[in-house]
Amino acid sequence: MSWGIENQKKRKDILDLMDIGVRKTTANHNYVNEVAKSTNGCWMDQIYGLQRCDICDLTANCPVREEMEWQAYLKENNIVVEKKS
Repeated sequence: MSWGIENQKKRKDILDLMDIGVRKTTANHNYVNEVAKSTNGCWMDQIYGLQRCDICDLTANCPVREEMEWQAYLKENNIVVEKKS
C-alpha cells in the first residue's frame, strides 16, 4: 500500500484503515488470531470488516475480484452454468 502515499485520497483511506486496525487490536490484543474467516474470501473484509479493492495490494490474487471477472465473462458471453444436484 506504499503507493498510496502519493495520492492524498488513498493516503487518507489507508490511514483510516490503519486506525481501524489499531482500534480493533487495542480493544483485543488477540484480535488477529481470533478473527473469524471471511465468508467471501477477502482478507481485508476478514480483518477490517470492510472491502476496499481500490486500496488493496493483493488484488492480483483476490478471490472476490476473480469471481467478479468470471461472472462478467459469463454474462458477456451469454454462458449459463447449470448446477446439477
